[in-house]
Amino acid sequence: MPTSEHWQIPRVCDVLVAEKPAAVLDVGAGYGKYGLLAREFGEAARVDAIDAQPPRFDVYDHVWLGDLRQLDSLLPADAPRYDLAMFIDVIEHLEKADAWAFLDRLVRRANKVLITTPWGFRPQVIAGMPWETHRSGWYPWEFGRRCRVHRWSVFPGHFTKHLRMPRLWQILVLVSAKPG
Repeated sequence: MPTSEHWQIPRVCDVLVAEKPAAVLDVGAGYGKYGLLAREFGEAARVDAIDAQPPRFDVYDHVWLGDLRQLDSLLPADAPRYDLAMFIDVIEHLEKADAWAFLDRLVRRANKVLITTPWGFRPQVIAGMPWETHRSGWYPWEFGRRCRVHRWSVFPGHFTKHLRMPRLWQILVLVSAKPG
C-alpha cells in the first residue's frame, strides 16, 4: 500500500491542533495514520473513514468502502456533518472534473476540508493498483475558484541528492464551501 510523504505529518498536525475537530472524516484513509493523529492531536471524539480498500490499521469508528466518487451513496444518511474532512494525498488520483464534483459534495458534508497534494502533475502508475494512478495536478490558487480558502501553504518534498534543493513540492489547503 503506497503512503503519503512523512514530511507533511507536522503540517497536518498543525491544522488538527488549530481546528480541534470533534468529528473527522478521513477520505482515502490508507494506513490510518491520519485518523490516529486526528484523535491524538485534534482530540477528535469521532473519526470515520471512506476508502476503496480497508485501512491497514483499525483506528476508525466507522469505515465505508467503495468508489470515493460515489460519496453520497457511501456515507449513510445518519452520518454527521463533520468538522473536518481530511483529503490527504487523494485528490490527484481523480480526474479533474471528478475531483471538483467530489470536493463540491465534500464541503457540504464537512465544515472544512484539509487537502494535501503534489504541486502540479506528478506522474505515478503502480502496476495492479489502479486507484494509485495520478490523474490530475493541482496548484494552490485553483481552490479559491470553487471554495473559500482558509489557509494554504507550499512546502518542499524530496530534495535533490547533490544540490540539496527541493525537487518536488507539496501543497496544503484548508477550504470550506463558499458562502451563498
